[in-house]
Amino acid sequence: MQSAKPWRNALLAVLTISATILVIEQSQLLERAAYALERGRLEANFDHLKEIPDADIEGLEKVSQGFAVVAETVKPAVVYIDAVAKRVEVDPQMEELFRRYDFGPARGTGSGAIFDDRGYIVTNNHVVADADAVRVTLADGRRFNADVVGTDPKTDLAVLKINADRLHAARFGDSEKVRVGHLVLAIGSPFRLGHSVSHGIISAIGRSDVNVDIDYQDWFQTDAAINPGNSGGPLINSRGEIIGINTAIATESGANQGVAFAIPSNIVKDIVGKLQSGKEIVRGYLGVQIEQVDPRIASAFGLAEAEGVLVRGVGQDTPADKAGIRPEDIILAIGNRRVTTRERLQHLIARIEPGTNTDITVWRKGHEIVVQTRIQAQPRGFSTTGSLRDLVSPPESTRSNRPPESIGAMRELPQERPGETLGGNTGPARVFRDLGFEASTVTPELSKKYDLPDEIINGVIVTRVYPTGDAYESGLRPGQVITMANDKQVNNIAEFEQHLTPEAIRKGIRIHMKWRGSDQFTVLISK
Repeated sequence: MQSAKPWRNALLAVLTISATILVIEQSQLLERAAYALERGRLEANFDHLKEIPDADIEGLEKVSQGFAVVAETVKPAVVYIDAVAKRVEVDPQMEELFRRYDFGPARGTGSGAIFDDRGYIVTNNHVVADADAVRVTLADGRRFNADVVGTDPKTDLAVLKINADRLHAARFGDSEKVRVGHLVLAIGSPFRLGHSVSHGIISAIGRSDVNVDIDYQDWFQTDAAINPGNSGGPLINSRGEIIGINTAIATESGANQGVAFAIPSNIVKDIVGKLQSGKEIVRGYLGVQIEQVDPRIASAFGLAEAEGVLVRGVGQDTPADKAGIRPEDIILAIGNRRVTTRERLQHLIARIEPGTNTDITVWRKGHEIVVQTRIQAQPRGFSTTGSLRDLVSPPESTRSNRPPESIGAMRELPQERPGETLGGNTGPARVFRDLGFEASTVTPELSKKYDLPDEIINGVIVTRVYPTGDAYESGLRPGQVITMANDKQVNNIAEFEQHLTPEAIRKGIRIHMKWRGSDQFTVLISK
């Protein structure tokens, strides 16, 4: 019995090996069968595509061929830009490290488009702003040193000039004809990959408030792949025309995430034409602090629909001040052009020749009136993102070139953490829970606590604001003193409460306030 065990073990081993081989072969057979089925499916698809009538696929073929023709036509006008800056001064303690390892000059890259075959190229200002030398590489491989003819930081545009022959210039299209959904191509040098082509659509028109330091935006948004190095390159329509200059991306990774922005070609044509001819960029100036009219504001001011731009403040001795434009006017039109957005108003005013008399249509106390205004030149250092204090128009000799302050007089307001309230109770306060704030009649104690000016002896002081309430969204903050509601004087909390009827709150209550030496107003409304 004992001698039979080795034979059984050997037989068991043979059977195990045979079963393993059989499993492997079956697995391979299954894989080969799956491959054959997949290949058969793909072959069938190819055969199916071949059998599709030409008429059924003609549209797709035309689109594909059209993209190829557009790219082939425009690429010779697109250039790669290499901007070189001398090494900046460093901390003396770091100087030895920089000398030892020879970090060399700082380099930046971008793109551009030849718009005049005499050698003029449009690109972004930020591509060449700090450059000590600019070199341009053409699509045919030729390289040239470029001169910076002129720059305009407020639109982020620049014009370069190279001395070269046999150049091909692109053509500008009419950006007013661009619509959301239009197909576009972007051509540039992302990550130094020269003359790359990507495509997408126009995702939005009139984009602004993009978090970059550029005054005049009003941009196209596109999902065409735009990456570092595409800056200054053209955005092309299906006719091969430049309808935008790529300038910025919205990204959390530093690369394309499907949200990019381009300067419309009509703005580009106006600016580069002046830069090319050596003209100074002089813009018109009105001198108002403005806010987009939304349904909340429209309701409070009796407008049938949300249109125009609300004047929040008027600078002293500015064109607006001299013409009689007032805070709480709503600007509806400049000449015969309707004002649809804040950015459109800024562009319309900027493009008016200084010294020109212009009719401005405003909505005031339920009526349209026309105010004739003599537009002046923008003061030096002016920014569209400045505060009311920047709107004063001093004599030329006293103007400062200091950096403009950030937007609005509210920039210094305290910030809350989620779930907390701003301010604190001092003395008897009325709680307006539905609106999300508390307020009290001005008293000597509150005047001292909030450091109010001596001349403020009446009114209602905001003592607490709830960050999730409508009052917070309307701009109320602790320390503001409410002096008027719907053009009626407010001396105490009882008078203020008379205005807070449910119907009035639904329509919106226009609130005048004093805060830190400035006059402010807002619309208090409940959603």
